[in-house]
Amino acid sequence: MDNKKMLDTAIEMLQQLSTEGIETVQIDNTNYDDGSVRFTVDVTYPAKDEK
Repeated sequence: MDNKKMLDTAIEMLQQLSTEGIETVQIDNTNYDDGSVRFTVDVTYPAKDEK
């Protein structure tokens, strides 16, 4: 899968998330010397208050 397609897929998935309360979104793409690719999307929500 090429980089543009991975990014487009990540954007489609992110658009389906509830944005209420999102703390951070981090997208990383790493190309390794052996030709492998690492693509990660991390969405962080703050901890819920325990009552």
